[in-house]
Amino acid sequence: MRQKSYNILVTGGAGFIGSHLVDRLLGDGHTVTILDNLDPQVHTKGKPDYLPGEARFVHASLLNREKLVEALGDVEVVFHQAAAVGVGQSMYQIQHYCTANVVGTANLLQQIVDSDNNIKKFVVASSMSIYGEGL
Repeated sequence: MRQKSYNILVTGGAGFIGSHLVDRLLGDGHTVTILDNLDPQVHTKGKPDYLPGEARFVHASLLNREKLVEALGDVEVVFHQAAAVGVGQSMYQIQHYCTANVVGTANLLQQIVDSDNNIKKFVVASSMSIYGEGL
């Protein structure tokens, strides 16, 4: 029996993990929206060619509430992969990383709480970056 198809938002969907997740979700028959700020440090040439055309793309930061509303639309499941990356830089660009990662996540959650939506699941992922570098 075929599983139900969901409308899914993948934040950070242009990143390494996010883009592979998008491919899998589309392959499983889901409708996918990608929200990504395309940080020039990571995406030096803008929107990557490897992003599938069948996924809806919203170019924005999690700090942009208007774009969050647009991206969330009729979404039922959120996979939150978005984050400023770079363990080394996070040690001296503290404000930037806290704003992007902590405030960005808070904005996403607040928008979900404040809006009338169909969201049934919210999946938060992590990476080895959370642990930092070894001593």
